[in-house]
Amino acid sequence: MSAEQLVQLMDAAGVKSMVLMARYYRGAKDAGNGRDEQALEFARKFPGRFIPFVAGQRGDLGGRNRQVWEGPTQIGDNFLQQAEKKLQSGGYFGLGEFILKHYAYTNFGVQGGGDVDLPVNSYLMHRIAEVAVKYRLPVLIHLEAEPEKVTAMAQLLETKRGAKFVWAHHCGRSSAQQIREFLTRYANLTCDLGGMTATRQGGYGRYWPKQTPWMHLIEDGSGKLFPEVKLLFEEFPHRFLLGTDAAHTPALDFYAERIDRFRELLSQLRPATAENLGYGNAQRLFGLK
Repeated sequence: MSAEQLVQLMDAAGVKSMVLMARYYRGAKDAGNGRDEQALEFARKFPGRFIPFVAGQRGDLGGRNRQVWEGPTQIGDNFLQQAEKKLQSGGYFGLGEFILKHYAYTNFGVQGGGDVDLPVNSYLMHRIAEVAVKYRLPVLIHLEAEPEKVTAMAQLLETKRGAKFVWAHHCGRSSAQQIREFLTRYANLTCDLGGMTATRQGGYGRYWPKQTPWMHLIEDGSGKLFPEVKLLFEEFPHRFLLGTDAAHTPALDFYAERIDRFRELLSQLRPATAENLGYGNAQRLFGLK
């Protein structure tokens, strides 16, 4: 999809800017064929509308290459060197999304990737965090909040307190109480709400692609925040970001619907909290005006 088409989508939905992350997979059928350079080109063509990341969804960093995460490898070294070279341009605002614990799914007739189970508090993630600290950028992680993964995430946040981490999908769809404990303990953690609306094709806002005992949602399916989630947002108004998680191009057909649902959810919060979640937190995290 062209930059012009994305801008039209944002304009129609009343959105000022979006994060862009390429997906370095096998081809367009897999929503791949993206490039970091393309994201940067879009941002330069339409200043203020796109927030490009150095992408983490790459086949050579995927589930079949566990050894890349566990110790020094040429693949890992190459990625870090290329990432630093790109970050030196000053045009990127984050690193990721790094897929560490992911459930297989097929959506919109597109294979969204198989099960992924990679180490969290790992050699490569430590090095990625060090690069992020050097350039003062956040690291975005996809990690379903299974108990052993939660423990490993706590270890990572503790070990790399100088790095800013964004834990995707409401901190891996953790419970409100678990998120409260993490946000209280780790000032370097932000939760994004990517895809957490329970709309048509809403993805992570439902028990999808499978339900687990440790999976928790933010709304009841009709646009009403659960009371414990509403309280959490009010307690930590500076620690959450919105996101549509339109990882596959067909999902953009539902972009405006997801944005409208977020507006409905935000309307249930105090105005200052809604403004922070809607745009203020992102502006601060990415150093935007």
